[in-house]
Amino acid sequence: MILSGAVFAANYAVIRHLAHDFHVFELVFFRNLFGLLVLTPFLWRMRHSITKTKRPWLILTRGILQTSSSSLWFYGVTVVPLAMATSLMLIEPIIGSILAIFLLKEPNDIRRWMAVLVAMIGALVIVRPGVLEVSTGVGFILMAAIMWSGFLLLGKVQSRDEPVAVVIAYSSAVTVILSLIPALFFWKTPNLEQFFGLLVLGSIATFAYFCITNAYKAGDVTVVSPLTFMRTIFASIVGFVFFSEIPETWMWIGAAIIVAAATYLARLEVSQT
Repeated sequence: MILSGAVFAANYAVIRHLAHDFHVFELVFFRNLFGLLVLTPFLWRMRHSITKTKRPWLILTRGILQTSSSSLWFYGVTVVPLAMATSLMLIEPIIGSILAIFLLKEPNDIRRWMAVLVAMIGALVIVRPGVLEVSTGVGFILMAAIMWSGFLLLGKVQSRDEPVAVVIAYSSAVTVILSLIPALFFWKTPNLEQFFGLLVLGSIATFAYFCITNAYKAGDVTVVSPLTFMRTIFASIVGFVFFSEIPETWMWIGAAIIVAAATYLARLEVSQT
């Protein structure tokens, strides 16, 4: 999980660097295209499990959510300080918990709602509306967190009666197609150096998710989850070294509040299973 934090931070720096030459939509396309290529060997090993999907509407919905979320996030990370953007994205599991209550009929009790309330207070501490001007980038990042939560939740629903290989293969392919459509309107053919940068973008993002998957596989959720805070720390380092960004004290306080709420929520959900 610590390694994933470092890799994600590096990925954010690559996004911001490439955004000088490419539109966000094209970056999203190449990120998903090369990410899918990186997954190809694993998908090939699971090829016998990849059959016709039982819920094509679910695949399409997840593709739309992933494409939209990635586009909003890519834009947000280019205009919002990296540490702030990363900290705000930490509310994703909290939003996922809310959606699970209404869509999956998961336990609805006062402790869960208290964790949600505390996390939202943490987000407000970071943004401080009325003190700081709430930018479009901040709004886009929060929207990205909501859409990404929906994407993950629908993946959970789909994996109940379909192999993981189907969930991964179809959603990845649909996302590549959907992200290509808007990218064509802003297309710029990359040169060799830029092509390599785009390849790095897709590869390291996929590697980061691979790290997270193995972290939850190898360690207890209640132990691993708090380490997502490392993503903010690494993002702060990258922002300071490469973009001269200095995180404010309020950002750290808000991020700590969100992580504490998410950790409590993870412990609560484990105790209820």
